[in-house]
Amino acid sequence: MQRPPKMNKSDLSRRIHEAHGGLSYVESQKIVDFILETIKSRLSLREKVLLSGFGCFNVVRRRAKKGVNPQTGEPVLIPGRNSIKFKPSKNLKSV
Repeated sequence: MQRPPKMNKSDLSRRIHEAHGGLSYVESQKIVDFILETIKSRLSLREKVLLSGFGCFNVVRRRAKKGVNPQTGEPVLIPGRNSIKFKPSKNLKSV
């Protein structure tokens, strides 16, 4: 079975550059970096980031839980942590 193609940050920058002829590739890279840094900084402040038509990013707290070390079988406490949750919009779900 073939894996679906992936899109990375440089592909996104290239698409922006191709769509907007007035921007250089370097400028489009800076735009993508700025957008991602802005989202990251808002999430670090535990703010919700809503992108209409795309979805919502939110920081949630994961509880501590019990686990098992697979090599020794010993019980291990896995500490709680912050995690990012993404909920796609209805428009994105229909794709």
